[in-house]
Order: sequence, then C-alpha cells, then structure tokens
Amino acid sequence: MAPPGSSTVFLLALTIIASTQALTPTHYLTKHDVERLKASLDRPFTSLESAFYSIVGLSSLGAQVPDVKKACTFIKSNLDPSNVDSLFYAAQSSQALSGCEISVSNETKDLLLAAVSEDSSVTQIYHAVAALSGFGLPLASQEALSALTARLSKEETVLATVQALQTASHLSQQADLRTIVEEIEDLVARLDELGGVYLQFEEGLETTALFVAATYKLMDHVGTEPSIKEDQVVQLMNAIFSKKNFDSLSEAFSVASAAAVLSQNRYHVPVVVVSEGSPSYTQDQVILRLQVTNVLSQPLTQATVKLEHAKSVASKATVLQKTSFTPVGDIFELNFMNVKFSSGYYDFSVKVEGDNRYIANSVELRVKISTEVGITNVDLSTVDKDQSIAPKTTRDPVCTPN
Repeated sequence: MAPPGSSTVFLLALTIIASTQALTPTHYLTKHDVERLKASLDRPFTSLESAFYSIVGLSSLGAQVPDVKKACTFIKSNLDPSNVDSLFYAAQSSQALSGCEISVSNETKDLLLAAVSEDSSVTQIYHAVAALSGFGLPLASQEALSALTARLSKEETVLATVQALQTASHLSQQADLRTIVEEIEDLVARLDELGGVYLQFEEGLETTALFVAATYKLMDHVGTEPSIKEDQVVQLMNAIFSKKNFDSLSEAFSVASAAAVLSQNRYHVPVVVVSEGSPSYTQDQVILRLQVTNVLSQPLTQATVKLEHAKSVASKATVLQKTSFTPVGDIFELNFMNVKFSSGYYDFSVKVEGDNRYIANSVELRVKISTEVGITNVDLSTVDKDQSIAPKTTRDPVCTPN
C-alpha cells in the first residue's frame, strides 16, 4: 500500500521477446538488404552475360541501370549473332531496357530455331527459346516442348530441370505443359531440409533461388497453383534470404529473381511481421506498433491486421481478443491502455488478412508487460530522539519522470 497522502501511477513497459509461430519467416530482405542487393547487381559490365545479370536483376527489383542508353549500346556492340548464348543475354537484357530494340537477321532466326532440338543441351534449348521470345520471333511451342522433354530425360539434373521450367514459361499456353509442370513436385522431393527451418538443394543457394523464381513464373503463366506447401515456401524463403553477401553476380541475380516472384505472384505471398521501434506509452495510451511487409520490406498497406487474442503465459487466461490494429501510414497500431494487464508475459496472436494469397500470416508475439509504481508525494515525520517533543509531519513532493 502507498503511504498516506500519496498516489500511485502505473506505467507499462513492453518488450517483444520472440515469435513462436512455426510458420514464420526467419529471414527476409530488410530495406538495407535490398539496397545492398541492388549495389551487388549494379556493377560495370565485363561481358554480355554480366550485363544480363545486372540489367535483368535490377529490373526484377524495380530498379534500372544508371545509364540505359549506354547499356543498350554495350549490348548491341557485344552481341554475337552466331552464338545462341549471346543472343539469349542480348534478347533478355534489351527487354528490360526501355527503348532498346535489337533487329536480327533471318540467318540468326534460323540459328535459334535449329538450336531447339533434342540434340542440344537443355541450357541451349532454354537460351534459344527465350531468345526467340525476347526478339518477338515465332516458335512452334509444341515442337519445342517435345525437344525439351526428350532432352530432359537424358540430363535429369536439378539445374537442367529448373531450366526446363524456365523454358516452358516462354512457350504458348496452348501447348500441353503438364509434363514440365509435374517436374516441380519431383524437384520439391529432392530438396534437403535443414533443422526444420530451411529447404534448399544440395547444389546450393543459386539453384534453389532459380527454382523458386522459375516455379512461380511458370505457374503464373499456366494459371495453376504450384505443388509446394506453404511451410515449404517459408523454408525456401529462409534459405534464400539467409545470405546477405554474394559470391558472384549470378548468385545475386538469382536471389533478386526469387525475391521478385515471392513479393508478387498469383498464389503465395509470404507476410513478414516485425515490431516497429519500441512500444510506447503516454498517460492515456499504450501502443504496440507492427510493420507488415512482403519479402522485399514493401509495406502491405491494403492488409488488415487483427489481434485474435492475448493470453497470459502464466494463467492461460485471455485478457484481450478480436481487436483490430489501426493503420497509421505504413504502420499498424494497437492501443490497449484500457486493458487491465498485470505484470508478466503474454502471447499475442496476430493475423494478417486482406488477400487470399497471404501465407505465414498468423504470428505469435510474446510480450513482456511490467508495471512501475511512482510516488507523487510522501509524508515525512520528524521524531525527537528522547520523544519529549511531539512528532512533526511535513509533506514533500517527489519528482518522478513522466
């Protein structure tokens, strides 16, 4: 009990301790990570291949090279019209540059069509098909599919299968692409799980990221949901975005490609929920602020955020439920000053809605709530040592921080 004549002020201090929901991303690209990834891609061109990785990689992140005209000139001057790989890099790069058109001869067209054969490697078939598509040249999709399927049966590596997915996304939707689409399920079965948190191929991060990018691009193309479970998507995401520094330009390109499709596709958009700064309190409000974004840390401002319930860890009692967060700019806020919390830990169950593509959209936040007692004044009694004089009482103010 407070001393007579005093008053008690209760203050709430909140600390987000942990996210306990299993299906929650542990790795994503912060705004700083995105800028660092862009910087990794924005390098001087040393070849047509490096130009492709830089130009298309930056484009997938919504950026572009500093000098578009100079980049287009570089592509045209380094193009070898007798080389399928060179034509692929040029075609795909020019598509990502505004106003960069490349004309090809009939001989070049015939060269590309001839490369779409089961006698070519899967890589060559992919590059030829993508080059024809990039240049806007006609292609018999069913014949290309037959050549691709026949060749894939001879290679059967993870990378070759991923390139088959990439190839199929350039073929007509009228072609029977089911045999290639079915390869996705087989590839998922070949992924290695690490600690229940990560999924990746033995071949490494780059191949894993290209698989994710190719899968969602193809599924958007054919209009079919990919045969990947939601928790597997999150595990793939954790593996791909766990690395922040890249060994090569091609690796940075693969991560950018995966990030682009995971932030925007027709089926699965992972949600990232993080606290925005420290929870704050004033005399009349206690606010928990959350940032809700996609994997590129782009705010999901059209989302709705709800507190399903807040439960005491100690007593299991529900102290708050079915309460909506209020959108304030790019942040979602929850003011619960009027709720009678006692000191302790609470599990806040938060759900993000507003789009049926959202996955990893239910999170558990463990919050520590503590109270402090502030004494506004205190009565002081002065007593004579010999008790020959009656006690004298005075009231002194006590300064406490607001």
